[in-house]
Amino acid sequence: MPKFETVLYEKRGGVAVITLNRPEKLNALNSQMNKDLKYAFREARDDPEVRVVVLTGAGRGFCSGADISDFAGGVTLEDFRRMTEQGVVPETIITPYDLIDVPKPIIAAVNGVAVGFGMNVLLNCDIIIASEAASFGEFFIRMGLIPDMNGSLLLPMLVGIHKAKELIFTGDRISAQEALRIGLVNRVVPPDELMPTVMELANRLAEGPPLALAMSKKLIHEGFRKIFDEMIVKEVQYQAKLYASEDHREAALAFLEKRKPVFRGK
Repeated sequence: MPKFETVLYEKRGGVAVITLNRPEKLNALNSQMNKDLKYAFREARDDPEVRVVVLTGAGRGFCSGADISDFAGGVTLEDFRRMTEQGVVPETIITPYDLIDVPKPIIAAVNGVAVGFGMNVLLNCDIIIASEAASFGEFFIRMGLIPDMNGSLLLPMLVGIHKAKELIFTGDRISAQEALRIGLVNRVVPPDELMPTVMELANRLAEGPPLALAMSKKLIHEGFRKIFDEMIVKEVQYQAKLYASEDHREAALAFLEKRKPVFRGK
């Protein structure tokens, strides 16, 4: 059984449960979690005994986004330059492909706050079940950034273009019930029913035909794979410019100093 520093990995029969495990930080993504999460999905992908993957968070949060004190989860300007200029994705950075190319259903069990990266990693899961205590938000605008993990493509596909623009432009946080109403999540259940509900579905899928499930997932993604790939390239290019901006540096500093940022459009 693999061991990671910031992620718990557990096999329950044919189900691999991946748990983000920095509860004291509401499971904020730092550089180590970025790497651990990438390799946890790879472990589940390559294990023939695993037929379904469940992603959840430890404690009262699912994932509160990138750990600003760790410079956005360990993604550096040099990383962006390499991705933009050379098309090389560092092995320490998780991407949407680490989820969508897993030929097995991935179910997100959202136990609490899921904002920023925490929200957009969900968009790349196959089914999202949320606790009534969960909340969601595209917080990137607060940091002078655009959504990661291809959120600018996936969110409009799920909730419609106008609602997606509202969530991205404002950075507002919404409740689990609102997320259900707009089609962001599949189901909302009481907190104590979350994992039993998710595991019941996971075990049901694990008993299904793995080849047909894999091909179904692949075929669904093939329907928009070309634009998905093109949007990832654009996202990296735009985000690289924003990471280098004065507005982003001001937002990060303001966050650490617990004050309101002053954006100057530079």
